[in-house]
Amino acid sequence: MKGRLLLSLGRIFFDQAATWRLLAFSIAGYAFSLSVILGTLGLMDGFESTLKQGLRLAAGDAILSHRQGFFQLSSDTLDEMQVQGVRAIAGVVQSEAFALGDGKSQGVLARGVDAEEFKSVTGMTFTLPHEGVVIGQTLAQEWQLKIGDTLTLVLARGTDGELPQFVPLEVSSIVRHGIHEKDARLVYVAKSRLQEVLGLGTKVNVALLNFGPDFTDVHALEEKIGELAVAMGNPWVLKPAWQEFAGLLEAVEVEKTSIAIVLQLIVLVAVFNVAAFLVTLQARKIREFFLLRAFGLPRGRFFAFAATLLVGMWALSCGGALVLVRLFNWLLAHASWLQVPGDIYVLSRLQVLLSLKDYVWVFGLALVWMMILGGFAARKIRRQPLLAGLRQEFQ
Repeated sequence: MKGRLLLSLGRIFFDQAATWRLLAFSIAGYAFSLSVILGTLGLMDGFESTLKQGLRLAAGDAILSHRQGFFQLSSDTLDEMQVQGVRAIAGVVQSEAFALGDGKSQGVLARGVDAEEFKSVTGMTFTLPHEGVVIGQTLAQEWQLKIGDTLTLVLARGTDGELPQFVPLEVSSIVRHGIHEKDARLVYVAKSRLQEVLGLGTKVNVALLNFGPDFTDVHALEEKIGELAVAMGNPWVLKPAWQEFAGLLEAVEVEKTSIAIVLQLIVLVAVFNVAAFLVTLQARKIREFFLLRAFGLPRGRFFAFAATLLVGMWALSCGGALVLVRLFNWLLAHASWLQVPGDIYVLSRLQVLLSLKDYVWVFGLALVWMMILGGFAARKIRRQPLLAGLRQEFQ
């Protein structure tokens, strides 16, 4: 019975094509404003997630270091890490150096790695002989280096006045990390060669960890890394692979909140469009409303119809916003003019990633705006006496 009454009221109040057009434009505007907010939040979340995934290509899932500098992993430490879910470990000798070649010099970060260990942690594959060096694509392009060319690394030899050591190496591979800074500054040397030059024996100063395919989600991985850090305790220092970009990621999080608040202005504009629709509908159909009241229509039933109308507009707007966000995500994947420049980031593509929290926050606030708008409209109608409304009908 209630459903039939609502349908009957709908036929009365939406009997003109112009009313339907106003309704459609109001919903479209509201949906577009919601999609702008969702798209912005999703792009920032997508950038953060994809950046973290890209950084994992160069350093695995986590980076382990020791407060005393160089160390050797004991069997007890290895067993503890395996119990905590670590599936692969690569010991690394990491040292700052200068690269020299063809009259050019540049500061680089030299990593002494074992190619097979490094592959098991990061998935990167390259050829690295004892006298070889692997460089990033950006450095190779800027210095016009190719496989077989010679690159000299200048390494420090202590703090007792010893002269630095010049280590000529042959470029054996050129890799692409996906991060511009790493492609320009990171070079790989055989771990045994770097240990030999620095006189370290078998010690390393960094260990790269991989937790396996069970931790593809970066948020779950962060929790697991925290659990392992607590289990290992001092003097170990364990950080996610993207810790060096923590400042950038924190700035993205702050900007996401700020932009979401500012973009509420767009929602307000859309709310004004909905308000204009309601004012127009009220001006056209206020006489019908009071006439129905005179024939015995309960006020509560009418306001139930109005609430259903507003909730329906909100639901259709949310559905339209989801469609627009999916369309934007598709354009990011296929439109060349929306691709990120490859010399900055290899983020196979930017994507819109939205959590349930984002949907609840955006759609929930949109519903609040609708409720506020409906409350003002209902208050105005309640204040108008029935007799005054009937006089309008017969004037």
